[in-house]
Amino acid sequence: MTTLAATAPFTYPLRRFRAFVSLEVRRTLRNRRYVILAIAFPVVFYLLYTGILSGASADPTALVGGIQWRTYFMVSMASYAAIVAALSGAVVIARERESGWTRQLRVTPLPPLAYVSGKLLLSLIIAVPAIAAVMVAGLLVNHVELSPGRWLELLVILAVGSVPFAALGLLIGYLFGSDSAQGATLVILFSLAIVGGLWAPISSFPDSVATIGRMLPSFRLADLGRSVAAGVPIDLADIGVLVIYAALFGVLAAWRYRTSEQRASG
Repeated sequence: MTTLAATAPFTYPLRRFRAFVSLEVRRTLRNRRYVILAIAFPVVFYLLYTGILSGASADPTALVGGIQWRTYFMVSMASYAAIVAALSGAVVIARERESGWTRQLRVTPLPPLAYVSGKLLLSLIIAVPAIAAVMVAGLLVNHVELSPGRWLELLVILAVGSVPFAALGLLIGYLFGSDSAQGATLVILFSLAIVGGLWAPISSFPDSVATIGRMLPSFRLADLGRSVAAGVPIDLADIGVLVIYAALFGVLAAWRYRTSEQRASG
């Protein structure tokens, strides 16, 4: 009896948290916007760019950054897919704030912190199918050759590496309204993708642009993935930069969240 009484206060909140996250995951996976932007677009763009748009003279086995082009761009598009999935919560959070859904949640047994944590975890979970879709395209269509262990390592490291972008999505959702959040998300997404070298090798950029690009978390995420794909040691600088961005966006999101809570209760 004593053991059951001691564990009950922890068990029930955990069940509510699991139920909330499970509901959010199912709702997101049924969302056509997520399927199109986070899964379909990166896959189609990857296949087009490594096939039709590259022209018949392009060699998909040509080396870029020490690995084959079809593998290099697969990692780029998988990273892009992870970022899209991680940022997708921004608009949802902004809409839920405006609709009053977050205020209604305050009167439920779900703690406010569980709501934020659930949204963060949701972004990481839905990044997995987005990344996997591009990897499957690379395997089945472009015949990218990696060992089973390396495929799994690539999937895990890109999913975990999307934490800074999930935190950024939370920040955007608490900074902007629903309409402006969508615009801000697109501007940030395309900036990270283009300048971060996800749509074209950063080595083809002017030096000044390339220098800026190497400072972005998008470049560091893809660089981590390319190290895994190439079978070379991971650059600790990539991890360090991602951790710094995750901490920065996390602190700012927490600050904005507390400010929003204070206004709502005031």
